[in-house]
Formats: sequence, structure tokens, C-alpha cells
Amino acid sequence: MRRPYRKHFVLINNKYNPVKNWYRDNSHHFEKQKGVPTSEQIGTVLKSLGFERIESETEVIYRK
Repeated sequence: MRRPYRKHFVLINNKYNPVKNWYRDNSHHFEKQKGVPTSEQIGTVLKSLGFERIESETEVIYRK
């Protein structure tokens, strides 16, 4: 059985922002990558920047 798509968010200043919006504001972290990264690829960069990943069935949240 296939798991449903999970929403990916970044928690900054007590606001949940979609990871794609974070990517648009911080695209300098992705200069070597061609094309638009997936939410999981953005999450890898967030983790390398010190963010913690919290997962549930319906969403993934990255927070410091």
C-alpha cells in the first residue's frame, strides 16, 4: 500500500513555511544543483544547516 504525500514545512519564528518557499528565499545553497530540488533534497540541506527533522504520517517539519 502506498503512503500518501506528506507536506514538508520549515518552522522559523513560530511560522510554518513550505520548504519550497524556503528554497526560493535561500537558493544560494543550491547553486551546484541543476533544476528544482525535491522536498527531500531541500530537507537534506536543512539538516546540514542544523535543522531537526520531525516526521508524522501527514507532514515533515524541520526546526532548529
